[in-house]
Amino acid sequence: MKILCDRAALLEAVSVVSSVVPSKTTKPILKNVLLRADSEGIGLFATDLEMAAKVRLDSVKVSKEGTVLLPAKETSALLRELSDPTVTLESTDLRCRIESGGGSFVLLGEDPEQYPAEATVVSGKRLEMPSGVFLRMIQETMFAAAREETRYAINGVLVDAGAGCVRLVATDGRRLAISYENLQTDDDVQFKAVVPLRALNTLARALTEGSKEEIIIEVGEKQVVFTTGQTQLVSQLLDTRFPDYEGVMPKSADTTVEIQKALLEGALRRAAILCAAEMRMVKFEVGDNTLRMIAESSARGRADVSIDAVVKGAGGSINFNPDYILEALRQCDLDEIRLDMSDDSMPAKFTLGESFTYVVMPISGA
Repeated sequence: MKILCDRAALLEAVSVVSSVVPSKTTKPILKNVLLRADSEGIGLFATDLEMAAKVRLDSVKVSKEGTVLLPAKETSALLRELSDPTVTLESTDLRCRIESGGGSFVLLGEDPEQYPAEATVVSGKRLEMPSGVFLRMIQETMFAAAREETRYAINGVLVDAGAGCVRLVATDGRRLAISYENLQTDDDVQFKAVVPLRALNTLARALTEGSKEEIIIEVGEKQVVFTTGQTQLVSQLLDTRFPDYEGVMPKSADTTVEIQKALLEGALRRAAILCAAEMRMVKFEVGDNTLRMIAESSARGRADVSIDAVVKGAGGSINFNPDYILEALRQCDLDEIRLDMSDDSMPAKFTLGESFTYVVMPISGA
């Protein structure tokens, strides 16, 4: 195999597929990226047997077709350090020589015949939407998913499509984030699929904010396929029942608070500095057009911060983990947000966008 390729394009492609390469594995061959050159260009492929990524590059001069396995970590590092705009790759046996800017580097690979083949995915339901919109939805929900391995049942994000709308939902049992988008879809496009957090993390790195390029989402019985441009990601679905998220959405509230996002974020960050180490908690006291935030620690001190707010209803107090609120505010583009609350026994709802809702369980009895 021998090819001449744009270095930056090759680096980006290798970086995308390398994101599925496992850092630890009992099968060392999985730490490689498969590069296949044909008459029309090259394809790069990597898998950890649960997830697979594939990128196609057509603007490549192929002098000799062939297939080679490249060590993912070293290939990415080398392409990043090279400065010449083009690189030449030439493989013989299990060696691949990379030449660029007067430098020559030889990477030792393994037998491509031993690398896992691409799985054939039988898709069922198909959905198309702007990739920039889907990236926004991922960002507005992914942070709320469970990270703990013991919370496997919700260690992913639900993609819920139906009735001309697609929703992404994530929860760790203490908070819940929902982002939705209305789409013009066929009435028969209905599915619910729980996508692993790691797959969406990988996909997010391949998407561009604000892009109008379409992303195709194909959901089969056990796998999901995301395709955008020349990039494709295949992932196993989590075989689990996602919690009834609609059942936990607050139906009413005793108090509504409208707050400037910048004021709330700044005040909450300051108050959170003096939270007790054993319990991250800030008390929200809602009064006459005022939101007061109090944090106290016997070892650190006490914070008492007040900001202006528009308050409708009975007012009252409620306790939150400040980290949960601050994480959500980082994904909010609104200048003004809304908080609907009752008491510390009921979940509170933050409206953080036209299609972005965040529900948080308060800390009760504190």
